[in-house]
Amino acid sequence: MKVLQFVFIGATVILAALAAAFPEVLLNPGPLMKGHQSLKKECLSCHTPFAGVTSVQCISCHKQSDISVRNVAGSLLPKDTTKVLFHRGVGANSCIDCHTDHRGIDAKKTLKPFKHESLSLLRQKECITCHAPQKPKDNLHLKVTASCAECHGSKKWKPATFNHSKLTASSAQQCITCHKADLPKDKLHLNITASCAECHGSKKWKPATFNHSRFTASSAQQCITCHKADLPKDKLHLNITASCAECHGSKKWKPATFNHSKLTASSAQQCITCHKADLPKDKLHMNITASCAECHGSKKWKPATFNHSKLTASSGKQCITCHKSDLPKDNLHRLSQANCAACHRTTAWKPATFDHNRYFRLDGDHRASCVTCHTEPGNYKKYTCYNCHEHSAARIIRKHEKEGIFNYQNCMKCHRDGSKEGGKREGDD
Repeated sequence: MKVLQFVFIGATVILAALAAAFPEVLLNPGPLMKGHQSLKKECLSCHTPFAGVTSVQCISCHKQSDISVRNVAGSLLPKDTTKVLFHRGVGANSCIDCHTDHRGIDAKKTLKPFKHESLSLLRQKECITCHAPQKPKDNLHLKVTASCAECHGSKKWKPATFNHSKLTASSAQQCITCHKADLPKDKLHLNITASCAECHGSKKWKPATFNHSRFTASSAQQCITCHKADLPKDKLHLNITASCAECHGSKKWKPATFNHSKLTASSAQQCITCHKADLPKDKLHMNITASCAECHGSKKWKPATFNHSKLTASSGKQCITCHKSDLPKDNLHRLSQANCAACHRTTAWKPATFDHNRYFRLDGDHRASCVTCHTEPGNYKKYTCYNCHEHSAARIIRKHEKEGIFNYQNCMKCHRDGSKEGGKREGDD
């Protein structure tokens, strides 16, 4: 075990000695930039063992007073006041916060993006020191004396924020000073002399508000001056000469109102002129030749009225033609061959009347009160025969199966008139 320890320690010492003597052989993360090519074998010129690169080593060649003024050979560089002032204000920041190497001969020596937070708070506000070439030349920016940070962030110029509350928006001219390029070229805006703030907010152009009360909407033409693009192309609107305000409000197009009283609703065709898309495709409506106003009102389609007196309610088929989906699925209605009008009226399904003399005569042994058979109050669809006919289950099964009847749960299915014989005649189950 001790032998292995000695071998490991010895190997480490040898590697450390080689790294100190020939660092470029053991450690080479990438080619140096053009200005540092002479240091290819002089790693310790920049790197301190176990400490990395320090600004002290950088300044040993690049004197702070010469940065952006002279190169390391002492030759004068093109005058760049911005870089000079910036580096003199960097202070205690490390050079490697912004600069790097070992990225290739022609690689840029400045890291991006730039960490503005590495600067002092005072220097962070002096954006022009570095960004003078990027300063816009428009009238707005030329007159701005505040810090760029008032509107812009440190990572990107846009999006920018602007506190309009510091301005007095008393005239459109003030807005145009900055937003001339944003001014729409349509006739509406070109003829407006009021302040932009009359319609628009200070954060976004849209949504905008417009006070229509200042206009006298006496003709459709006045609305079309601004809303020509909004005008529907359907036949209804193309033939209208009245003012838009007859139907539409000044805030929204919908909901709209239409005064049907101005029309003479003497035929269905008049309604279809505008409401063709609303016409139902069912058989009932397709066969109707009367005016829509016979059933429907001018404000809403529903509720609708229907004059049944024009029909001959002499058979169930006539009702079912329109009311097939309304037909109840219980046995009483399914077995009934009488017309609906025998129990129901044409104005409403309920209340309905039921004639026991036609379906289940309440005479003889069946002369009883309603609750004798209909034990559930208010629900006359349900009934029971066993309050009087207390047959045992075994006897019921034996008697009915003897007749070839296996569906004996619904007494009215066979005993429609309440007689025993009626059941024998209906042994079809």
